Amino acid sequence: MFKRTIIASAVLLATSTAWAASTGNQAEVTQAQFSSGNLAYIQQVEESTANKAAIYQQGNDNLALTEQRNTGASTADIKQAGGQNEGEVLQQGVTNKSTATIDTNGQLNKASITQQYYNGEATARVSQLGDSNNALIKQDDGNGAISMIEQQADGNSAQINNYWSDYASATITQSGEGGHIADVDQRESDGAVASVAQEGGNNTALVAQRTSNFGYGANEGTSAVVKQSGNDNTAEVTQLGLANVATVEQSGTAGSVTAQQSGATAGQGNNLLAKQAGSGETALLTQTGSRNQIDSEQRGSEDLLTITQNGNENIANARQSGTGETAVVTQLGNGNQADTNQQGSGNTAQVTQNGSNNQAVVDQLASSVGGSVTIEQLGSDNYANAVQEEGSRNKVDIDQNGTGNQVAAARGVEGKGAWTWGSDNELVVVQKGTDNWAYADASHSDSVVKVTQDGELNNAKVESYLGSDNTLTVSQFGEKHVANVYVNGGMGGGNNEVDVAQTDSLNTANVTVYGSDNMAYVYQGSGSN
Repeated sequence: MFKRTIIASAVLLATSTAWAASTGNQAEVTQAQFSSGNLAYIQQVEESTANKAAIYQQGNDNLALTEQRNTGASTADIKQAGGQNEGEVLQQGVTNKSTATIDTNGQLNKASITQQYYNGEATARVSQLGDSNNALIKQDDGNGAISMIEQQADGNSAQINNYWSDYASATITQSGEGGHIADVDQRESDGAVASVAQEGGNNTALVAQRTSNFGYGANEGTSAVVKQSGNDNTAEVTQLGLANVATVEQSGTAGSVTAQQSGATAGQGNNLLAKQAGSGETALLTQTGSRNQIDSEQRGSEDLLTITQNGNENIANARQSGTGETAVVTQLGNGNQADTNQQGSGNTAQVTQNGSNNQAVVDQLASSVGGSVTIEQLGSDNYANAVQEEGSRNKVDIDQNGTGNQVAAARGVEGKGAWTWGSDNELVVVQKGTDNWAYADASHSDSVVKVTQDGELNNAKVESYLGSDNTLTVSQFGEKHVANVYVNGGMGGGNNEVDVAQTDSLNTANVTVYGSDNMAYVYQGSGSN
């Protein structure tokens, strides 16, 4: 009976005169000391401003609810300490610049804040410390709305949903060990910012920002940052709109990053950074738009990275370290650039570029065994470089179709464009077009180099150093080609084979072979070569 009297008094103080405009109302309920199973309810409604509602609970099995309707610039504060508490704040209607705060400390706590309808610059914050906490925030139609969730302990779950709230800011922080889950969904919220930070194990972060805009003003884009530290982390970011920016960082084992951005039409573009450390990482990144950029880093073993970009002036950087890495980069558009760095064994890198002025660089570092590099470029003025250092059974396959393409050490610089060091390696370069340039080097022993050029004014330079039983083949179809082949077996090296075949007219072949038991064969077809 005493408890019910307190609640009834609080409601009367809060409502004052029924359904009449009011301002500056204050309601406070305190439940503490030798109390359990308590309930508190404060209601402030109807065209009032600057109201204050506060509920303080300390004990077991408490429930607190604050309802504020059409009360602008009002505050609602709930503090709970103890076991199995629940807290809920509802601010609905004209609630501009209102503030809702729930602070729980204990076991099995739940928190819910809802701010809806004309709640510009509203602030919602939940802080929980304890076990099995759950926090939910929903902000609708509130430009500049701010929502924050902080949870520390085990088994926490957090969710923020902002709809039609331009320049909204959502922050979720979860620390410690436990299966944390964070879900941020900001829909049609131009310029929205989402940030999730998790520490511990078994964390999951999902961020989806869908900026369709509906034609109301310029689309300002969105920003998402996810940082996870621990084990078994999963992060998924989806942003649809213009000029989106996403950052994902993971440290631990079995992490996974999935990001999708749909970008800009003019002057703006997407930017994505993903870092992973540990083993078993997987990153799948997709960008659509112009001036996009991806920078990704993986450390560990069994990593898989897929990057897909569609647009102009895209840049993709991928670094993998460990064993069993796979990198697939696909770029469609103009001015694309892809850089991949792999270290370990059994590496696979594939780069496909469709456009002009593309650049692909793949570096598989020392002790690469059974590695594979595939580069396919379509267009003009493309540049490719593939290096496999100190390994065996590696293969490089470069295919360029267009004009002014280069397989070289650097764009416009002669030098080792496709290069391997070790035994049983294979280099294959195919160029179709005019004024192409290829430089391939397979050094050591039992390696194969094949360069095929079809067109006019193509140049091929093939070399092999300090080895035996290597086969170097240059095939040029068309006019005005140049082929230079240099083989030096070094001390005890030999039994190398050189084959040069040129068709049509005005071709030039230069072959130099040092060592023992080597063979050189040059064929020049019809015309004056």
